[in-house]
Amino acid sequence: MEKRRHKRVAFGTEAVVRSGDVSISGTVSNLSMKGMLVATKDSLPGNNILEIEIVLSGSSTKLAIEVKGKLIRQTEEGIAVEFTEMDLDSFMHLKNVVAYNSEDADAVEQEYYKSIDAIDF
Repeated sequence: MEKRRHKRVAFGTEAVVRSGDVSISGTVSNLSMKGMLVATKDSLPGNNILEIEIVLSGSSTKLAIEVKGKLIRQTEEGIAVEFTEMDLDSFMHLKNVVAYNSEDADAVEQEYYKSIDAIDF
């Protein structure tokens, strides 16, 4: 039985995750309004606030979703991150990416409205 409250979508793009002085990069395996899984062989130190950049391809300028988060899980395959803070532009980009890649865009829209109260802007 699925316990997740947020719709996850496959989304293969580069992400850079920083924890203090340590910076790692990897590929986003899945993404939701509240977090992501990054495929990487690198590891991060524990309890720091993470600064995350999810790179979106743009035709003329660099476009990225920038969020803060916390490390939820770390395995040999990658890291799971929960988002805790983001600016409004990043939130809107995230919503659009998840909705566009979802089979149920209406469910993502509902999550969007619920997430507004849960994330610090």
